[in-house]
Amino acid sequence: MSGTTRTTRICPPSQIHPGLAQAVREYFQTNQLGDPETETQLCCETISRRDPPGKLFAMLDGNPDLNVHLAILLTADRLVWARYGDQTGTVVTGAKLQVIKVKAFVTRRTKDMELEVTGFIANTKEYVRGNLEMSPDPAAEKFCNAVLSAVSTAKPPVKKKFFGLIND
Repeated sequence: MSGTTRTTRICPPSQIHPGLAQAVREYFQTNQLGDPETETQLCCETISRRDPPGKLFAMLDGNPDLNVHLAILLTADRLVWARYGDQTGTVVTGAKLQVIKVKAFVTRRTKDMELEVTGFIANTKEYVRGNLEMSPDPAAEKFCNAVLSAVSTAKPPVKKKFFGLIND
């Protein structure tokens, strides 16, 4: 089995991988979200480098990405992420903060930070769950905390009624 090394940094959208930056600009333009530089409150990029697989693993796994760039952008009302793999190309998607749930955690095996996103992604009618993998760097923790806070603010908990009365 091969290992993966990740590094995460906070940066402006203009400093992410050039292919991702172009795809993000197109995504913002297509979805009428404005300019990524001015609309983004916080942005991070994670670079994942995978050790070359052995011959048997390569035969079983096909042609995996050895280098992956993941950019995640937090705006006032959306979370947008873009992934570029050296074999699989670029994919950009996003979700409104009001329709997702997020959970940040550290994986047991690799000690990497992950942001689990569940909800209705990219205007789909299907409930989706996925993980955005980051490094164990303080930048990843800072970014995850900002996303958790933004989602909590966008979708505050609903007060439940107990026998017709609202409990505080």
